[in-house]
Amino acid sequence: MKLSKLLVVTLALFGILFSAVNVWSAFEIHPYLALEEEYNDNIFLSDNNEEEDWITTVEPGISLIYDNRSLEATVDYSLRYRFYKDNSDENLDKFKDVQRANATALFFGGRPFTLRLAETISREAIDERDDNEFNDIENRSTVYHSTVTPEYRWQLTQTFSLIFGYTYDRFDYVDSRGNDAEEHEGRVSLVKQLSSSSEVFARYAYAVHQSDDDADEFDRQDYTLGLNQQLGSRTALSIEGGYSEVEYDSGFDTDGMNWLVDLSYQLSAPVTLSLGYSQDFTTTAEDGLTETKEASFGATYTKESLTASTELFWNNSDYVRLNREDEAYGVRFDLSKPLARALTANFDAEYERAKYDDIVVDEDVDRFTLGASLDYEYRRFLASLGYRYRINESDISGGDYTNNIITLSGTVRF
Repeated sequence: MKLSKLLVVTLALFGILFSAVNVWSAFEIHPYLALEEEYNDNIFLSDNNEEEDWITTVEPGISLIYDNRSLEATVDYSLRYRFYKDNSDENLDKFKDVQRANATALFFGGRPFTLRLAETISREAIDERDDNEFNDIENRSTVYHSTVTPEYRWQLTQTFSLIFGYTYDRFDYVDSRGNDAEEHEGRVSLVKQLSSSSEVFARYAYAVHQSDDDADEFDRQDYTLGLNQQLGSRTALSIEGGYSEVEYDSGFDTDGMNWLVDLSYQLSAPVTLSLGYSQDFTTTAEDGLTETKEASFGATYTKESLTASTELFWNNSDYVRLNREDEAYGVRFDLSKPLARALTANFDAEYERAKYDDIVVDEDVDRFTLGASLDYEYRRFLASLGYRYRINESDISGGDYTNNIITLSGTVRF
């Protein structure tokens, strides 16, 4: 395993151990074990549902929480083994594939100089066109993602501050289809505190992106203005707007606007409305830089007896170096209702209409996903019975499939 993949976790654990002598600190450690049995009637997502299987998941893990004056850290690390009854070649049993982690550490929080570390090890989609999070085989790879972010805030006056920041960002893919990449970004921000509920800022950032794909190496400059505003007791607004320039090592150039809008309004005590829009350049696992636009409008209802949310969404991805564009829109719904003190029922549904324009083939897809579960939690034990259904309808041959998944799982924490 590459040293960089464990850099953040190692530093976070070192900080925890180094500071453990502080009698005022709080340190928690919780081992756990999760077991799951799954029936999947279409493990390869084929149009004729030709392969079903029983899958056993065994996941031992450990979670740590550490909090004192100089360090706040959380680490969740596990080994997620997946064993297929009839398709053992698909087993996830190699160390590089079974690791899962989510670790964060904040050093010197609330002080002028801070240092943030983060490491995730997860299973993610290679091609964003078919991101099926409930399938571990098709279109997925284990990904190691590390970030290191030191930052210094220089308080010029009572209301003006200058912030210097740097971020090292690295992606490592186990699957060779994913392009390993790292990015170095330096930035400086001038922040003006207008009032206790209002803040404006201007930011400049310069990034150097390096990749296993030589054609996807570039320098990027961002110029951004922003506003954070609390509009009364019910409304909050964050807005950023700016301009980005990208210059590839090959000599190709591109540019575009970047936007980030987040508006929330508390309509009543249990109901909150939200509106969001973003536009920016992002990097993908195998297809390089993409200009991505996303918009959403949602409503959330929250009470002790019921939690429900619904969201309309739209997204568009325009691939910079490829003759390819993806567009999708749809609606999703989530519901959670306690049935008893330790028993909760959950339900979710999503419809998505997607259109993929490509130089090779164009495709229109309709997807419908339905899920439900019963969760029982008592002290350190959690049991869950779940069902997941997806239907995928495509206008190209071989693109249709249906998938039914039934799971029974249990987790015990010590």
